[in-house]
Amino acid sequence: MTDVTARLGGSSPGAEPYATMAGVAHPASADELHDEAGEEPRVSYVVARLERALRQAINERVREHGLTTLQYTTLSVLGRRRGGLSNAQLARRSYMTPQSMSEVIEALERAGLIERAPHPNHRRVLPATLTAKGRRVLTVCEDAVGAMEEEMMRELGPAERTALLEALKSCVRSLHAGFPND
Repeated sequence: MTDVTARLGGSSPGAEPYATMAGVAHPASADELHDEAGEEPRVSYVVARLERALRQAINERVREHGLTTLQYTTLSVLGRRRGGLSNAQLARRSYMTPQSMSEVIEALERAGLIERAPHPNHRRVLPATLTAKGRRVLTVCEDAVGAMEEEMMRELGPAERTALLEALKSCVRSLHAGFPND
């Protein structure tokens, strides 16, 4: 895993990852992030930088379809389920508050990408499901995000990609944040 971590790069934990110009965040240059002590960055720092970069990259790719990253995430979660999911279930799986999820659901419903119908056993629960339009938009967005992931991992071989995914899932499990053991 050391080889994979080294390829991801990074900087010292105290370095500023972004320089701002006119209120817009820009990645700092390698010179600005250079660690004078030559120490490897903490894994949590590298993961946080990657998470920020992924959010930005996903947002750029789904924006043209009228979506935010959070809306895309919600569609993606729904696309991986046969049945609908309640607001609370979607919020947990998307790491959002129920209040924020309510806003996302309302926007997706207004756009005609999801629909909600009363649960057969719980009248107050309105599980969300993708509409045909939602499935089409999700397919296009998944292709764009898949291309971004290919770009991100282009220097990794198949075994490294598998090892990276398994290591990340193991880390998530260790923090009790999902991905039950297969």
